[in-house]
Amino acid sequence: MNKHTEDSSNQEEDLRNGPEESGLESHLVTEADVPAKSDDSFERQLEATLQETEQAVMSLKELSLDPDQARSWSAARSVIEEFKPVPWFIWRLSNFVLGRPGSIGDVSEGLVFGLRRLMFALGSDETVGVGEKVNSVRKALSVVESDVIASASVIHAVCRRLASKEHERIWKPILDDALLRARIGHDVGARCPGFGSGRGMLSGFAGRAGLAILISLGDLNKARRSLELLATGRTIKETGFLVYECDPLQVSAMMLTAAGIGRDAAFGTVNFSVGGQFESLETDEQRRWLAAFEIIENMRMVGGTNVTDEAWAQMNFDEEAQVELRATVKTLVRRGHGWQWMM
Repeated sequence: MNKHTEDSSNQEEDLRNGPEESGLESHLVTEADVPAKSDDSFERQLEATLQETEQAVMSLKELSLDPDQARSWSAARSVIEEFKPVPWFIWRLSNFVLGRPGSIGDVSEGLVFGLRRLMFALGSDETVGVGEKVNSVRKALSVVESDVIASASVIHAVCRRLASKEHERIWKPILDDALLRARIGHDVGARCPGFGSGRGMLSGFAGRAGLAILISLGDLNKARRSLELLATGRTIKETGFLVYECDPLQVSAMMLTAAGIGRDAAFGTVNFSVGGQFESLETDEQRRWLAAFEIIENMRMVGGTNVTDEAWAQMNFDEEAQVELRATVKTLVRRGHGWQWMM
């Protein structure tokens, strides 16, 4: 058998087995298949976008009155500039699908070049796909919602970046919790068609992704200190400020901006950290991001007992839907999110 025939046979075997059985979980993205773009131009665009977001979010009254906020937001921006959560072709996909408030763009095959194996995994997943092997991009596109494709691409890209960093033993359990929250977010977002399951996934993921990123970029002593503080009951906000001089939710907000999701995501997400006041937000999209985050965070931490009526209303949850969500979350906490392939 010549090399070309052998390679073709191996590829066919990968397709038959699917991503989990062929050992391709950590290689769901093939950047070589994507047309090149200047790294410098994308990096300049990223830096400008993050600076604009920092300036805009500091206009919030709750933040502008705090003298420490300017320093901590600058620190969060620097973290994401260093981390670079997504490559440009993932940014292009997520921005096209999720970049316009209240809108979800349709994904074409041209937008998922390099994501073939990720598409197979999504299509095969029992939550977002059909629950059986899918080995066709067109089939995956027909069964997986566009916003879920975009959000999963962002989440997987962040997981890939983390996999190249240090202190995995410490940040990996935190990342696992972020994925559990993303799974909860999928069901939360599904209740609000203008928001969608994909944005819900990202809202949940943001709850812990920022802390995982901070730990991955810091030294071992800081990583251990973070673990100690969390173990003694400190919140992630307290831990972030004590160890890294910024709120992990600020890092998550910058991560969402860097992923092409839009500024409203940053406004809504970080607002939870400063009191979660819906009236302080300017747009419905910002309020939906805050509502989704509030529901997911409370569901994960205290079973949803502290969710405000405003948050439930923003995401279209009646009493029956609230009961269903609580039951789902209990099952997920017990059994796990089932998205290990995304890490």
